[in-house]
Amino acid sequence: MNTHPLESLIKQYLAEKDITRGTWELYNTVLMQYTLYLKEHQIMYAKTSDVVNYREYKRNQEYSVRWIYHQISAIKGLYKYLSLNHDRLALPVEYAYDITEAIKNEQIKNSVSKRILTALQAKHLILCTKNNRKYIWHYRDHAMIYLMITSGLRSVEIRRARRKDLRLVNDQLILYVQGKGRKSSDEFVKISNGVKEAISDYLNKRKDKNPYLFISHSNHSDIPYLSRTFFIGMFKRVLKESNLEETKITPHSLRHTAATLNLLRGGTLEATRQFMRHSNMSSTLIYAHNINKMTDDSENQIESYILGEETFSNVNQ
Repeated sequence: MNTHPLESLIKQYLAEKDITRGTWELYNTVLMQYTLYLKEHQIMYAKTSDVVNYREYKRNQEYSVRWIYHQISAIKGLYKYLSLNHDRLALPVEYAYDITEAIKNEQIKNSVSKRILTALQAKHLILCTKNNRKYIWHYRDHAMIYLMITSGLRSVEIRRARRKDLRLVNDQLILYVQGKGRKSSDEFVKISNGVKEAISDYLNKRKDKNPYLFISHSNHSDIPYLSRTFFIGMFKRVLKESNLEETKITPHSLRHTAATLNLLRGGTLEATRQFMRHSNMSSTLIYAHNINKMTDDSENQIESYILGEETFSNVNQ
């Protein structure tokens, strides 16, 4: 199956949605992945069971709960749009009913559910990606990983970053970023000395005129920036090369790692809120609660209380 009827309908659906460029890219990526799945399985008009099978397919590929949530949300939005506009668009009868209406989406808890790296693991990842540099993409991977661990940037912010967004302000190199839900690069993060060197090493090897800060160096890529799918594949490869596969972390876990390590090193909640660019403190408190749980030794203390000889001797008296 070379083409699919959903491909043109997705373009119309997204054209009629009032969304930012970043959200458009997310929805387009999600829906094109779904359409590719249908084509590969020779499914012209999907049923509810097909969407459920697609969700299980993504789970088996170890995609994060949050990414699957975005996948199903986009798919549900598409089929709802098609059913509501069935008559106006003169669509086939197969689109008259919303096949996703009964499908429940993933539950996302407002907590730090993703795994994080310890300080030693983070150091190991930085040093491994640095010592393993051989080809230009190794230099890129090291610079991106180093930047994410020390700045708390999201992978989408890394992928959107442009060369011109790197600026020197009062002898401090900063990177302007297009924050979550924003249309322009109006936030910034400071670049540490080590990251500055890593980015410089990478850019010095580039001979292209691509405006993006980090790009694909594959001859098969026809887009100027890194795709989400490419980024996930790259990250899995880096973890394997660094012998950190067992951590099962995702690219976004590096953001959680940055926030948690900043608090563990003694950073204040307010400083961490600004570092993470959170609009309110409640988002930052999630990390504080997580640290309190990790540093609290209640489990071992309870065991000592129950099994400790001193405790039993006191009871017998």
